[in-house]
Amino acid sequence: MKRYILTVDDIHCSSCVEKIRSVITEAMPSSLGSQISIEDKTAVVFLPDDASLDREALSRKLVEGGFKLVSIDDIDVTEGWFEKLLTNWKKTRSHKRICKECQKKQKHKKHNHMSLRSAITGSTSSLEKQVSTSDLSNVTTLTPEDEKQVEEYRAQFSIGGMSCASCSNSITSVVTSEFPQLLDFAVDLMNASAVAVINDKRLANQIQEVIKDTGFTCELVELLPVQSSRCWKVIASIGGMTCSSCVNAITQQVEPLPFVESVKIDLLSNSATIIINDVNKTGALKETIEDCGFDYDQVELKEVRHATIAKRSRTVHLQNINNVLKEYGDSIVIDDPISLDNPYIKFTYVPDPPNVTIRKVLEQIKEISPQFETEIVHPMSLEERSMLMTKKEQRKIVFRLILTFVVAIPTFILGIVGMSLLPKHNHFRMYLHEPMWVGAVSRVTWANFFLATPVYFFADDLFHVKAFKEVSSLWRTGVPWTRRLFKFGSMNLLMCLGTSIAYFASIALLILSARTHPESEGFTTTFFDSVVFLTFFLLIGRLLDSISKSRTASAVSLLGDLRPSTVQLIEQFDLDKRSFGDDQTVSLDLVEAGDFVRIQPGMACAVDGIVFDGESSFDESALTGESMPVKHGVGDQVYAGTVNSAGSAVVVKITAIEGDSLLDNIVAVVKEGQLHRAPVERVAQRITGVFVPVVTLLAVITWVIWLSLGLSGSLPDSYLDIDIGGWTIWSLQFAVAVFVIACPCGIGLAAPTALYMGSGLAAKYGVLARGGGEAFQEGSKVNIVCFDKTGTLTEGGEPKIVDEEITSTLERPQLLHIIRDLELNSGHPLATAVRNYCEEVITDANENWITGASEVSGRGIKGGFKDTSKGIMEAYIGNEKFMAENGAAVSDNLTEKIHRWKTEGKSVILLSLKTDETVSVHLALSAADKIRDESKTVVEELTKRGIDCWLISGDNETTAKAVAQQVSIPTDHVISEVLPQEKSDKIQWLQKSGNSKKGYSRAIVAMVGDGVNDAPSLTMADVGIAIGSGSDIALSSAEFVLLKSDLNAILILIEISKTVFNRVKFNFFWALIYNCIGIPVAAGVIYPYNNSRLDPVWASLAMALSSVSVVVSSLLLKFYRPKKLKQNKS
Repeated sequence: MKRYILTVDDIHCSSCVEKIRSVITEAMPSSLGSQISIEDKTAVVFLPDDASLDREALSRKLVEGGFKLVSIDDIDVTEGWFEKLLTNWKKTRSHKRICKECQKKQKHKKHNHMSLRSAITGSTSSLEKQVSTSDLSNVTTLTPEDEKQVEEYRAQFSIGGMSCASCSNSITSVVTSEFPQLLDFAVDLMNASAVAVINDKRLANQIQEVIKDTGFTCELVELLPVQSSRCWKVIASIGGMTCSSCVNAITQQVEPLPFVESVKIDLLSNSATIIINDVNKTGALKETIEDCGFDYDQVELKEVRHATIAKRSRTVHLQNINNVLKEYGDSIVIDDPISLDNPYIKFTYVPDPPNVTIRKVLEQIKEISPQFETEIVHPMSLEERSMLMTKKEQRKIVFRLILTFVVAIPTFILGIVGMSLLPKHNHFRMYLHEPMWVGAVSRVTWANFFLATPVYFFADDLFHVKAFKEVSSLWRTGVPWTRRLFKFGSMNLLMCLGTSIAYFASIALLILSARTHPESEGFTTTFFDSVVFLTFFLLIGRLLDSISKSRTASAVSLLGDLRPSTVQLIEQFDLDKRSFGDDQTVSLDLVEAGDFVRIQPGMACAVDGIVFDGESSFDESALTGESMPVKHGVGDQVYAGTVNSAGSAVVVKITAIEGDSLLDNIVAVVKEGQLHRAPVERVAQRITGVFVPVVTLLAVITWVIWLSLGLSGSLPDSYLDIDIGGWTIWSLQFAVAVFVIACPCGIGLAAPTALYMGSGLAAKYGVLARGGGEAFQEGSKVNIVCFDKTGTLTEGGEPKIVDEEITSTLERPQLLHIIRDLELNSGHPLATAVRNYCEEVITDANENWITGASEVSGRGIKGGFKDTSKGIMEAYIGNEKFMAENGAAVSDNLTEKIHRWKTEGKSVILLSLKTDETVSVHLALSAADKIRDESKTVVEELTKRGIDCWLISGDNETTAKAVAQQVSIPTDHVISEVLPQEKSDKIQWLQKSGNSKKGYSRAIVAMVGDGVNDAPSLTMADVGIAIGSGSDIALSSAEFVLLKSDLNAILILIEISKTVFNRVKFNFFWALIYNCIGIPVAAGVIYPYNNSRLDPVWASLAMALSSVSVVVSSLLLKFYRPKKLKQNKS
């Protein structure tokens, strides 16, 4: 049997394969078969030994079928150039008739052409705009199944060239006015990024183009689906409520409605806030409340959304592996299969060690062919893109700064030394004064012109281009005239105007000098040297500003660098014998949840996990700010970023890989919080929004006033110290100085830089600022702190039963059986304590049969059991109030003992049984929850700082007051026996009736709780502080989350809030004072005193130092240390 290997061009798809196979069969009927490879573009033909290959016939048939035979057994069979041209034309025409892949490309190309033609003609075609390959390689895409379900998308952009708040305001104004259909749009100046929530994917690229047209560089980083749940908030006025019973009656009727998500009713304001998931049910809601006997009047109805962003899948650079991945079945879903044009494949998989892991997939691919090379590719993160764009911007500035510096040296020698510092009769100075070439233009004027021109056009272009695009964007169709006239420009426009006026005024003076008859000395009055030095100082300021901001922005991102990029993976182990083999160093990308890794002494954890073998101490200061080592043994949780600081290695089972760890949650939460603007930032935004128009007006007024005074003869002739141009040019110097010295950057950067540093600083000490700038501003004004009892002032966890009292004729084991079995239906911590206590005591079999049990929220449990001797009996478990509601009698001796327990801060659990139509208490238990060691110290310290402390608890009054006394909270500051949903009402009451600070209309209340049961009160408080773990962070409704269960962090939080916000106020004050003093000085208010004025050159230097000083002021927060930590160390 003979074998021939044919190399055939243009094999793209299965249609091509079938066509080639039919051509081979037709051209060579004697063939025994063929094997065709799309990847190798080869066809292997098998012939009998007595048959021969007709090359010409085969080549002709292939061309007629739309293919070209390149070689047979590596022997070239191509034609001459003319035949090749003719053959290619025939081949292409035929090939497109049968190849589905080429048809798809042709349709795609035609589609793009139609889109382009539609855009040129101005039609409103709905064809989708195509994204470039370079963009698509870095943008997360959706599977077809996802696209059917997704209605919203979150587009994230990296923006380069923003220097101040005016830039971000300009982008926001342009984008929101150009796309009014946007669901949300926010620009983050410090991260050089923007986020848009859109309901049409095509808008992402349109937004990108609009931002570019505004004068900034912009890249689309990612486009992710947003799974949103739509709800509506109904705010209504309810009439006829007189007490809390009315509130309960309405709540009980409204809460069970299937379309109601939550209900909050305020008795004092006679109002209700109800969240519903169906906007068409407002009528049913009204009818339900009116049926309860109350008046209902809907005040407001607005939509609220809860959005969840889909996670990214891994991106792997592979070649020819689609079939391998399909063998895994449902375990792997290919999101974007590999193609000839795209050497990447995106797939989503569910790890199932050891069968389905990323390591297993890569190994199988490598086994296919030694030519295959695989690599896990990470899409560039927003921070990396922002950093690249920042460096690109800095390179632009540096190149222009070098050019300006080179030019500034001869400009300084000629313009400053030669014209000012040397004596008037110096030969060099006299030489420079001599006219040359045309009219009375001096040598130094020509020299400065040739030096300043390249600077103006090739260094100042950084300002000119952006200023032009900013202004031109205002003249788009639909932009209101008020914005065009009163909210235009940024710092770039001021710099552009300053240098342009100086340059073109100098050109005008040069032309005037050229038309003047030459004398012994030529005219030297120009501002060419000012253009050079203006540009030099402006570029220095811009570079320093960019460097400072990038360092500020990296304060939070550096937290993510605490994780190493490799781990010590253990693949050979025996769990039954707790035996683990040797480890090997692998990339962090190659591990899965469930793998085992070994952490050697001195190594940092790369993942979250549970200690499976060994014992050691870990330094968790990177997460909590506490440098004391924490001992961890088998079963304890360790986190990414912590360091094994003791002398023994531990084996850890991975529970969360990169992207899902506590460290990643910290970084994500802090970054999310930085998008929340503080009220003071909104004030700064309004100021910077009108800053440029106001400065422009002031510069024009300055020029007009000085010119009018000069022309009217009000100024002495001695003021006119120039040789040409008269009062017009002389007065123009003041206007240029006003343009140059005015700086909105300092005002715009005053708040975000300090708040950004504050977020990183708080995270360093174990406090996550989820509420961003607004949380810091409210935290600095707190004057009331409310504490939950269980798990906050006390250690929480599982309380223990410490006292027991039996007042029954029944046997003790039987009573314990009854209370244990009924408590099986409750998840309350006290129920758990009761069950654990009973199981330690009773050992015999259970003779009681529970016939039913139901939990009464906030009260206890009601149920029945079948006794072998007395039949079915009713039982009640709960507190004293629940016993009283069910008519249970309590003896005097037991009442006295219960009172003593409560005064000791213990919780009381009572069991009553109904026998012979009477209900009496048969068993009493007390549970103790240890008070935290630091609770009293924290409360006392808060009181010293003038902050009132309150205790809000669902426990009985006696127990709550007993705990309050132990932690130094006044007993009149105790609110007890409240249900979880009632706590928010008490927070509102404190806000209205509490002692407020001077200058505030009401009290600013902080609530400290566990972030789950206290969610309503945390939301209602001005500052919600949740004591959470890694899993609680994303779900908490609080503004701040404490990573460590140490109440000292509250003191740190309040201290940091005050420090950060004081720095914001200092920065803001400094920036305002600078402009309030600098602008009048530049305008010439001090000129009458010894002819003193601020030259435009020095005005530019002052402007540069203004914004840099604000950023440096914020950077100094890096050296801040909380007072409480210092005390702990000592």
